[in-house]
Formats: sequence, C-alpha cells, structure tokens
Amino acid sequence: MNEPYKVLLEGGEAETELKKSRFIAHVKAVGSEEEAQAFVAEQKKKYYDARHNCYAYVLGKDGDKVKYSDDGEPAQTGGLPIYNVLKETKIRNVCIVVTRYFGGTLLGAGPLARMYGEAAKLGLDDSLIGIMCYGATMDINSDYSDSEKIKRYLEKNNVEVVDITYSNDVTLHIRCSFEMLEKIKEEIVSLTASRAQMTKTGEDYYIAPEN
Repeated sequence: MNEPYKVLLEGGEAETELKKSRFIAHVKAVGSEEEAQAFVAEQKKKYYDARHNCYAYVLGKDGDKVKYSDDGEPAQTGGLPIYNVLKETKIRNVCIVVTRYFGGTLLGAGPLARMYGEAAKLGLDDSLIGIMCYGATMDINSDYSDSEKIKRYLEKNNVEVVDITYSNDVTLHIRCSFEMLEKIKEEIVSLTASRAQMTKTGEDYYIAPEN
C-alpha cells in the first residue's frame, strides 16, 4: 500500500535547560545512513567540548532503518528518548542530534531521558514537516511566454515542480494529488487558451505541507 508518511522539509534547532545542563537539538533531513552519520560527526565536531552528543535517526518510508546512541549517557536515557519522539511523530528520513553540556548536577535517569525527549520535540517544533502522499506525475509543455504564467499558477496552488526542461519550448514536470490533476489540466487549458499540452506520465509520491 502507498500510505502517506511524514518527512522533514526543513530542519530546525532548539535548546532547553535543567539545573544548568544545556540540551541543544539539531534536526536534519537525511536520505541514507551515510548522510545521518555525517551529520552526527558534523555536530560532534561543532560541539567538541560537550560531554555528550546523543542522536537518533529513522530512514525509509516504512521507518525500517533505525539507529540511536546514548553517547556515554546511562543506557536508554539519551538516544532512545530521541528515537521515541520520532516514532511517535512518524517522521521519516530524519536525524536528530541532541548535545548536552553538563551543568554540574547529576540529573538522574528519569529527568535525563525527559530532557533529551523534550529537546528533540522542541527541535521538531522549529522544523518544517511535509507529508509524502501518493499521486500523479504530469508533463506540461508550452512555449516560453506561457511557461511563466504556468509557473506562477503552480506556485500559487502549491503544486510541486520536480524539474523543468528547456529546449525549443518548456516542459514542466510536476507531481500532485490524483484529485488535483484534472483541475490543473482544466485551469491551464483556460490559462493558455489551449496552447499548453499536458500528459500524465505516471504515479509517484509528492510533497504536501503538513498544514
């Protein structure tokens, strides 16, 4: 089944504090384990003087590739709470790194896990989330003058333009919902006085804003 799933469109960051221990979260979209590990390494280098850089990532539309690390914190108090946030929100292809600067007071396992989870949630709150939905792909072929009108129309209606091919004319490759497809065809016919040519090319996932 081609079920919708959430993805990160733009990563955010956030910070929270308990008893002078600082928890700094950074969130990034990743497409592979190599990208996730590179992001973790980047954050560890950036915060080289921090005591811990715990992380979790989830990959694949089914969320079947998962890894998390406590990075020296007591077992299941760092990486697991971060992963649990991703599990609850069902966001895919994302990595969260939470850096901790020790404030001089031991927090205990419960408060520690709570703070790592809280930092991860705040980082996601500062991020832009989208939904990958299954829909149609279509090519819109037009001359150069009409293509500008078409691009403005697509942008106004939040239609994803995957690519644009320029030659003697212009071809816009788009993805949208099945429901939106016929509406787009009708309105572009009207917009260009039937000059644009439109062809459904297949089916694929497209990005829809969460809200």
